Amino acid sequence: MSRIAMDTRAQNSWKELIEKEAATRIACKLKQEEVSKNEDEWFDRTKYKLKKPLTGNLPTSLKFPPRPNKTNTIEEIERLTEQLKNSGENLLTDMKKPKEKVQALLYEGFTKEGKGRYQYLKERKLENPENKYEYPLLNSFEYGWKLNEVAQQYKTPTHGRGRIVEESFYRRNGVF
Repeated sequence: MSRIAMDTRAQNSWKELIEKEAATRIACKLKQEEVSKNEDEWFDRTKYKLKKPLTGNLPTSLKFPPRPNKTNTIEEIERLTEQLKNSGENLLTDMKKPKEKVQALLYEGFTKEGKGRYQYLKERKLENPENKYEYPLLNSFEYGWKLNEVAQQYKTPTHGRGRIVEESFYRRNGVF
């Protein structure tokens, strides 16, 4: 589901619409209850009483598995977090670390000079998304993800059309 971009005025009108609908529903329900009270008067419920109550334990064929015992104690969780911290891996990052050569560009000069951060971002931009990210972050990434691998499978057609007319008829300088 896509998000709807709304400003404050649109949000307030949307909120007012929802409140109005809720009030209408409540008013309709109250009106129906009044009508149903009058309709139920002709039917005397006291004449028809059940000998056995409807509620009770009904036999079921469903048997739920027993709940697993929670073995993760606080000490074990703390031990695992310390182990993860000591390993040096960051599992929450989406981007792969850049090559050392590219990362070194950050510390060479200033952005105003066209070096430093400017040069680093320029180099990172030239890199393919497959090399920069662990997995496609956006839906638009999926369209071209691993495109180089797929493109290697396709070869030029043997009986395809050529540019014979263009090469022999037109001149290099663009004039007939």
